Amino acid sequence: MLEKKEKDLIEPYLADASNFKGNASSILIPEDFEELWEIISACYNDKIKITISGARTGLTGSAVPLEGVVVSMEKLNRIIQINTKDRTAILEPGVIITDFQNELKEKGFFYAPNPTETNSMIGGNISTAASGARTFKYGTTRDFVKRLKIILSNGHLLELKRGEIFEKDAVILLFDNKKTPYKIPVEDIDMPNVKHAAGYYLKNGMDAIDLFIGSEGTLGVIAEIEVGILKIPEKVLGLIAFFNDENKMLGFVDEVREKSIVNNKKDYLTNQHISARLIEYFDNKSLDLLRNKFPQIPVNSAGAIWIEQEYASVNEDLILTNWYELINQYSSLADFTWSAMNENEHKKLSEFRHELPLQVYELITKYNSIKIGTDSAVPSKYLKEYYRYIKEQLNNSGITYFLWGHIGNSHFHANLLSKDEVELVKAKEIYKNCIGKALEYGGTVSAEHGIGKLKKEYLLQMYGNEKIEIMRRIKLSLDPENILGYGNLF
Repeated sequence: MLEKKEKDLIEPYLADASNFKGNASSILIPEDFEELWEIISACYNDKIKITISGARTGLTGSAVPLEGVVVSMEKLNRIIQINTKDRTAILEPGVIITDFQNELKEKGFFYAPNPTETNSMIGGNISTAASGARTFKYGTTRDFVKRLKIILSNGHLLELKRGEIFEKDAVILLFDNKKTPYKIPVEDIDMPNVKHAAGYYLKNGMDAIDLFIGSEGTLGVIAEIEVGILKIPEKVLGLIAFFNDENKMLGFVDEVREKSIVNNKKDYLTNQHISARLIEYFDNKSLDLLRNKFPQIPVNSAGAIWIEQEYASVNEDLILTNWYELINQYSSLADFTWSAMNENEHKKLSEFRHELPLQVYELITKYNSIKIGTDSAVPSKYLKEYYRYIKEQLNNSGITYFLWGHIGNSHFHANLLSKDEVELVKAKEIYKNCIGKALEYGGTVSAEHGIGKLKKEYLLQMYGNEKIEIMRRIKLSLDPENILGYGNLF
């Protein structure tokens, strides 16, 4: 085990990508499972608060300690097994997603969940129920977790396999490696029917494993993970289409989504129709920001939509024709559409997507701004209304902003860059307004980033005291000393 106590060595572990800062007495870095188990057991005996740290790419402070020790998973980074026959992989929590994808690619497979931050770790992804652009077709991290090995706060071990233990009569009954029973009180809290990562997953008949996915390090320490993997499709088409009219762009999204929901159920090898696996959005201000690096962006763009579709070579011409005909129906800028049909071309589209947050971060640094960013999603039937509400709020603010997101899931990231305290107050007000409207439409306060320490008031706004108390009781049933993930969620 490695231990860091010097101030300059501790400092990098006291903040995440949100720039939220915390405090810790030391950093403990286990190099194998036994050392991790020993650390958790010792902290339990001494009643020391534990914060689990991965790559610290989160945006809510969940991996930032308030006190106690940080346990970093950086050395627990082994890909234990890739089983192409069963289409599963077994990993330690510190495996970086990019490394995992590269290893899979060599074997002709891929991991469908693809968080935008490719340097994140698989353990952190599971802790926050992370997702990404391909969520539209494949779902979130939750949908691919098959088994978890968990160290409870008292050092006892829990093995959970999907499909084995379920909620019954408002209780999930678990037994650890010492046959100790845990009666976890579970009540259905009426979670929104949208892409959602806010608080514990709680519903009637739920699988026990889902309680720990998205629990943000508050219920147990994830020590080993088994996930499902998929065969790489024969071909993938990528398109970035530009639109000169926002209303027509939204109409395009509606049609693509409706057709894709039907056609994604078909085998891509025989499917000849519109069948997007991702639908992403960039507003005109984002395009303006990127134009210096990508001068081919048409100057009169109101927005852009990025799509991908899996297909077989034999259907290539027909699928291309279908897409270009559809784009032409909704945009007079169809001739400016970018396409990607090989690996190098896909890298260019990916660079375009990943350059945007980098450019925004450079602006934040240059002007010493403070960024306020939404992570809300709504049911798809309210997409247009919610989009227009967000745009009205942003346009009337007078604050520099950029809007992008996973529009296929009606999920938006509105990024406000405030230059002073007055703008910061206004930005926070807009943030609350957007959350309030999302909840009014039956949406969520957090679709993929979680709650952590920074968004607790919004989780309370979403669920109210009674449902938060349900979560607290669950927390105390597994961690009665409240040492794990101290300060997260509530």
